[in-house]
Amino acid sequence: MKTKIQPRPASASSTSSEAAGTKILLLCHDLSTRLRLGHAWSAAGVTMLHRTSSEAPDCIVIDLGRRDALAEIVRLRTLYPEVDIITCAATFDGAAVEAASAAGATDFAARAHVAQRVQRRLKLPG
Repeated sequence: MKTKIQPRPASASSTSSEAAGTKILLLCHDLSTRLRLGHAWSAAGVTMLHRTSSEAPDCIVIDLGRRDALAEIVRLRTLYPEVDIITCAATFDGAAVEAASAAGATDFAARAHVAQRVQRRLKLPG
């Protein structure tokens, strides 16, 4: 059975004029991906939060390649029930995407395309 993750509507506060106040929490085990995404989103005016930050994010991106990905999704969904949690992976694994959805993920994107997915969802410039 295929599960399609339904995107949540973008919040009213996520307009491109407010990109400077947008905060993203990125949990990714791959250093090159972390650097690439952090650079792209920082260039758009986004604040990248550290995983120990006490600030509430506007969006959370979790790489399903992390050993603790599902536990982090559950933990962060509990802390931030209204925040989009977008998962990504280098390759598509239907079972992993379904498990992430069951844990509370909002959406899935291929790792190579997650920057664009988040950019569209948050209406970031660029």
